[in-house]
Amino acid sequence: MPRIDAASIEEHVRVQTARILDAATRLFQEHGYRKTDMDDIAHAVGLARNSLYRYYRNKDFILLACVERDMGAFVERMRTLDSLHGDPVQRIGAWLDMQMDMATSPAHATMELMAEIRTDAPELRKRLMELHDAPGNVLEGAVTEIVRGKRRDAGLIIALIKGMVEAAAGQAMRRENKAAVKRELRRAVERVIES
Repeated sequence: MPRIDAASIEEHVRVQTARILDAATRLFQEHGYRKTDMDDIAHAVGLARNSLYRYYRNKDFILLACVERDMGAFVERMRTLDSLHGDPVQRIGAWLDMQMDMATSPAHATMELMAEIRTDAPELRKRLMELHDAPGNVLEGAVTEIVRGKRRDAGLIIALIKGMVEAAAGQAMRRENKAAVKRELRRAVERVIES
């Protein structure tokens, strides 16, 4: 029987889970998702492989837990933008700031690994789609509200903004003055929205 070094079983599980996710994140970033297996993660944590399966069904679920841990607060903040910013232009501005903050944070590397999960597990696929879609839903709602009743293509505007965010995030990661990149992004998006 393994020894539990915690005040309770719940605390032990919480500590072990954090250790597993920390080790997995490090291994995924160092070696890549595909080149990391359950044995590698178990070894890094100091667990037997069978013990690791008590916590996670497979490597996909470990990666999902890493992404949820890194993105959880971001997704929750994203979901509050509607209530915090009634004006859709202000909402898009707050959305842009959050997207850039996330893209330049250490959590971004973990999120990029989501694309590597190939699974038929419906609950895993559903949760991945929720995480992936949450930021886009805010943008889509705000743009749709702005163009309602106008002869403008909401889908095209959304695609343009997403493309600008992706390009700006790449620039922000290479530059020291991230604030300048954010300002230019906001100006460009405002022009797209207003035209």
